[in-house]
Amino acid sequence: MTTPETNGHQSNGHQANGASRYIPRGASGIGVHDFVPELGYREYWYPAVEDRRISRKPVALKLLGDQIVFFRDTANKVAALPDACPHRGAFLSGGIGKGRGNNEFKGFITCPYHGYTFDGTGQCVAALTDGPNSKLAPKMRARSYPTRTHKGIVYIWMGVTEPVPLEEDLPEEFFLDDVVIQTYVKIWPINWSLTMENSRDSHNSKIHRGQFRRLFNLALFNKLPAFWEGTEITEEGDNYICIAPRVRQDQVQGYFPGLGKKWPQHDWWRFKGARRVNPLNQQRNAFNNSRPGGLYRLPSIACPSARGRSVHLRYFTPIDKDSVRMFTFTLRRETNVIKKWLWKSYYHMWYVYFNSQQSVNEKEDLPVQAVGALDPTAPQKLGATDAAIIFWRRRMPFKSRDAQRLWSQSRVEAAALTIEQDEEREAVEIPLD
Repeated sequence: MTTPETNGHQSNGHQANGASRYIPRGASGIGVHDFVPELGYREYWYPAVEDRRISRKPVALKLLGDQIVFFRDTANKVAALPDACPHRGAFLSGGIGKGRGNNEFKGFITCPYHGYTFDGTGQCVAALTDGPNSKLAPKMRARSYPTRTHKGIVYIWMGVTEPVPLEEDLPEEFFLDDVVIQTYVKIWPINWSLTMENSRDSHNSKIHRGQFRRLFNLALFNKLPAFWEGTEITEEGDNYICIAPRVRQDQVQGYFPGLGKKWPQHDWWRFKGARRVNPLNQQRNAFNNSRPGGLYRLPSIACPSARGRSVHLRYFTPIDKDSVRMFTFTLRRETNVIKKWLWKSYYHMWYVYFNSQQSVNEKEDLPVQAVGALDPTAPQKLGATDAAIIFWRRRMPFKSRDAQRLWSQSRVEAAALTIEQDEEREAVEIPLD
């Protein structure tokens, strides 16, 4: 039987009760999912689907391992129920049957098999094949997932406890009147936590260094540090950490004695002066000018940079252990109507393809992280540039709402003991606090 504290997953030999495990010498005991749930934290709001996609026809999605059907209720608000009729288990969305006959009553969803019809709260209001006087219908009720719609996105509460206000889980920028939000959604074949960890680590100088598409925005010519000397957690809150690399801006090449060579081997075409700044990302009216670095925020929010009039922020909604629905939000501060229109045009004609979503994330990040390219269960050795990842795996789970509301005290105590034992055997080489 699975328990809420493990989400049904054990990784790298880690046992939920803190029992001993074999770890090869020289490998870190910090497994990706030792404490971070493989299917995501439950007691949070997650972006689920664009509001415009929910019309008269229901939409089926898998989220955090749950199969869910979305439809509009009698008040035209988005409702979410498990995509299985409590009568005999037929998909309310219709499954391979394409939903034939499941939306004949506006504001309700009807099982295509026997006609059990449910309202937005999950209550069965009619059993069509059982007759108007059905005694079973009033007893039939499906779970209802709370939903909220904000700026075109339907958010869903995946937890089993009372939902918090949406404002507690979304960054404050989402509620500013002068902010325009553009949304890009894509399914990636990767576990949600892996792409979360990738958002702020030292891969930049290797993966994002010399791609041809960077010629179009002149980023190819920027003077870039060749490597990170470490990572600092510059700020810590109840549900977030801020991350900044330790780099030397003038260190454009490094000499590696084991190779007998410098890397990058060729860097002659880069500007040797100050780094070029995109004029569309100036500090005037910028977001987060006081935030010291990138951001990891519970349950699954990452923002690689801090400042700029445009902010690239990602919110990862797990689907199952091997896939994630990537919501990329690009936030732009603009009050002028014409400038808003120009920004939206620029976003759809250029930004999506040549800046972050497709060109950086899908063409550069995904190929080295996707299922088949990376093994998250392999023993790992983490170092100075992985400080944020160590913190995310070892400390953040116990800041989570899941830990506060669902995890047993014995679970937390066993995990704390495991961390202490691992650190005693020098699995971690850098301080975490």
